[in-house]
Formats: sequence, C-alpha cells, structure tokens
Amino acid sequence: MRDLLFLFVIFFLTLTASLAQDYPYDIDQYPFIHYKKNQLEQIENAIGFAAFFSKWEDIVVGKNTKLEILHLGDSHIQADFFTGRVRQRVQSFSAGAEGARGIVFPYNLAETNNPGNYIIESENNWQVVNALKTSDSKTGIIPLKLTTTDSLITLRVKQKDDAINTEFNEIEFWYHASDTVNLLTPGKRWVHLKKGYGRVALTLTTFTKNVEITLNRRGDSVPFELFAVWLKNSLPGITYHALGLNGARAKDFVMCDNLSRFLRFVTPDVIVMSLGTNDIYSDNPDLPAFREYYSRLIADIRKVFPEKAIILTTPGDHFVRRAAANMHVEKAGQIIKEIAREHQCAVWDFYEIMGGYESVLQWRRYGLGARDLVHLSTKGYRLQGDLFFNALLKYFEKQYFPVKNE
Repeated sequence: MRDLLFLFVIFFLTLTASLAQDYPYDIDQYPFIHYKKNQLEQIENAIGFAAFFSKWEDIVVGKNTKLEILHLGDSHIQADFFTGRVRQRVQSFSAGAEGARGIVFPYNLAETNNPGNYIIESENNWQVVNALKTSDSKTGIIPLKLTTTDSLITLRVKQKDDAINTEFNEIEFWYHASDTVNLLTPGKRWVHLKKGYGRVALTLTTFTKNVEITLNRRGDSVPFELFAVWLKNSLPGITYHALGLNGARAKDFVMCDNLSRFLRFVTPDVIVMSLGTNDIYSDNPDLPAFREYYSRLIADIRKVFPEKAIILTTPGDHFVRRAAANMHVEKAGQIIKEIAREHQCAVWDFYEIMGGYESVLQWRRYGLGARDLVHLSTKGYRLQGDLFFNALLKYFEKQYFPVKNE
C-alpha cells in the first residue's frame, strides 16, 4: 500500500509541476529566511500525528473521509491571511481535498476586521462582549461573543470566495438562549432551540454559498448570545477552521469559562495554537505568568483532546511600539517549546524560520512586513502560510515515503 501511495504521489507531484507550474514545495526565496529550519520540531515525541497524517494519506488516495484542522490565536489568525493561505494549499494539494469553509465568527458585526472570504450580515442591534475589555468570561471558543435582545433576528451568511467544491449544505449555530427561541430554516420550517448553551445544525436542500436564517424569540429581557457559525458540507476533504482575536493572550483563552464546552463541539485531527505576541509585547513582560497561563491553556485543551495532535507556533520577530526589537521573543519561544514537551505537542518555530532577532526589518524592507513592525503584509502572510504548509508536507513525505527533501 505504501509503495502504491508513493507512486501515486510522485505521479501527482510531477503532473502538478508540469501542468500548473506549481510544484508543492515552490516558495519565494529571500536571503534572510532560514528555510532549512522550516520543520515541525519535537514531533517524534508528540501525540496524535500518526493518525493525522494517516488520514491525510487517505484523502490523497481518494478515500471518502474528512480531515479537520483547528487553528486558534490572536490578530495574526483573526485576519485569516496566514491561515487562509494554508487552507488554500492543503485543500488544493490533491483532488478531493477541497473542504467547507468551517467555523467562522461574525467579526464585522463586532465592528472589527473580518476575513474577506465570508461575511455575516444583520440589521439587528448586536452588542459586543470582548473578554479582553470586560469582566464577562462567559465567552466561547475565542474570548468574544455577540448578544442581542431583539425579538426577531435575521442573519445572512455569504461565503465570498471562488474556491470550488467548498459550498456548504449544512450550517450550524453555537448559542446561548435563556428564553424560547424558534429558528426559521431556508425551507420555511420552524426549529425549536433548546434553552441554555447549545448548537443547532440545519441541513440545506442544496449546496450554496448564501443563506438567510431567521430567529424568533418570545422574550426580550435576557440577551440571545451568538458564539460562532459553522459552514459545513457533506463531501470528503479538508476543513481548516481559523479563529483569532486581536490582542488575545494565553490568559484570555484560559479565562473563557466556555472554552472547553465549545471545543467539544469540534472534531479536529490537529489543533494549532498561535499565541504569545501580546503576552510579551512589553519592555519587561511577565514571562513566568506567560508560562503559567499558556501551560494551563494547553492542559485544558489536552483534557478535551487527549489523543489529538497539537502544534504550537512561536511568535514572530517584532518591535515594541516601533522603537526597538523585542528581545524577549526568543525566550518566549523557548518557553513554548518547554510547554510542548510537557504536553507532547509539536512546535513550528516561526521566529527562527523568519530570521530571528530584528529580521522583521528585512521582512518590512522586502514588502513582507507591515508598518507597525508587528504584523505582516498580505504578501508576508502568504509566505508564512506557504512555509507552514511546506513544514507539514515535509513531515508527511518523510513519514509515508521517506525520500530526502532537498
């Protein structure tokens, strides 16, 4: 079977290179990037990766299966430039790998930057609960939720991409309701929502990228709470969920009372965590507190997913208030690697890969970094996504058809 898989993938890579001129390992070259360091570290002692890569193998050979990746983090993830590129690469790597858009949040209704590949519209009066700014800890899978006391709620979900086979024929809402709520499906059927924290999944009659949902509430004294929307389809393939929050720290995720509750709604094969920048964005960050909260966060995730693969990414090089390079990034990366060893996770060391101390200046010089010297440009996030995809692909090939990658 492995020999057959090897021949199949070699044929696929050759065909891709000859027809599309897009060999999977092709990547933009810059003198300051450490391409040889672009690998998953500590993966040999990590949990869950054999199962993850085995399922990826099944998709490559055309088996009718699904694979899910859940990526959580801060502003680098909220914008979905980095994760959107990884999603594009994994879903276009082989025929049949295309998957649905996955779990999304209506950031635009929360009056913050929304990824460009979908939008959720509503004329209702929504209140934003951002746990970074309030004492409300009853948020969801990220430290953010929306609430409304309106009796009649309308949501229009629009997927705004040109990707093929990514339409959804099922949509799921994660919510909390204290009073009677009924949902009107696109097929004009009323569905009663259970009180409390829950989710409601609607199967549509066709594949689509646009749908309108109406909710009717009998009471208006207690707010209806919305935590996430999941765009699904019944086809095999890879779904890459990506959810982040501007300014989020490890502590903010730990303090989410409902994090574990909503994590149990997902069935990921690998979880990727990208945090740390905001935890150390200071001339004198509290590194012991960062270690404590990040370790607690991964321990909480391990309780929900004891056998799943987890990848921790290190924060990239950046300046503090554009004044000086943050000399604590390397130490934060070391802390993350120690936490990964404790909880049997793999690590993707983006700090070292991007070039280390003050390398963000080179990224900025070549049009890869943003003016704030913290974030990347769209081009830079695209490159980061290519690097992360290549790191996954390198280990995939090493594991299943061990040929030397040059």
